[in-house]
Amino acid sequence: MGEFRAALAIARKDLRTWTRYPISAAGQVFVPLYQGLIPAFLFGATFFVGGQSVGLESSAGTSDLAGFLFLGSVISGMVAAAFWGMAFSLRNEMDMGTLEPSWLTPTRRETFVLGRAIASLVTFAISQLFLVLVTYWLFHPRFLPTIWEAIPAVLLAGVAVVGVGYLVTAGVMLFKEANFFVDTTNFMFGQASGVGYPITVLPTALRAVALALPTTYAMDLMRHYAVGTTSLLDPLPELGVLTALAVLTYPLGRWAFARSDRHMRRQGTLGQH
Repeated sequence: MGEFRAALAIARKDLRTWTRYPISAAGQVFVPLYQGLIPAFLFGATFFVGGQSVGLESSAGTSDLAGFLFLGSVISGMVAAAFWGMAFSLRNEMDMGTLEPSWLTPTRRETFVLGRAIASLVTFAISQLFLVLVTYWLFHPRFLPTIWEAIPAVLLAGVAVVGVGYLVTAGVMLFKEANFFVDTTNFMFGQASGVGYPITVLPTALRAVALALPTTYAMDLMRHYAVGTTSLLDPLPELGVLTALAVLTYPLGRWAFARSDRHMRRQGTLGQH
């Protein structure tokens, strides 16, 4: 409980800092709109036939392009919150010179990363609320009443991306190059999960990579329940696969982070840039 309270204290500190910069906070809502959702929707709309997305319906089982892309942006935002909020925030601590003093406290090092993950997921949830309102206003997605059945998939995806965030944080600690590493892995992870298209259109090798990611199954279940897409598997077995991947990913990320921390302490490279 002491470590949990410490994680909440770190999250409160990060959220307090976040609210001090309202323009930056607003950017978390508008950047996904003008960089991802709006261009993708307008591009997809150019291929409408009689006002319907015939190609999407034939490949994914739904013609609701707006809903399909919006749900992709949800997973994309969750991945970005974990990658940038966890891994890049650690790099900021290194740049400011506060990482070493923080890690000299009795709090476990994993707790610092977990606190930032909690803060990132809270800001993600707030930004997604505004994104839903804007999406309904601009694009009028047609969500099904069964959308609420996707909540377990969203929660499991949150656990999984935190585990992946620990993995990326371990990479940042070892490689020291945060910007390129986080940006590249964030983009590749989201695209491999099929945030803007059904993974059935991917080449066989890339499809195999996509099927190894927990976010692929979370997104597939969300789209199945929310807009009626054809799921990769039956929903219940697919939820079981997602659960297994989430249970595996989180401890794997914690293990990788602990190994990188031990390596840095042995080499004395924690303060290096």
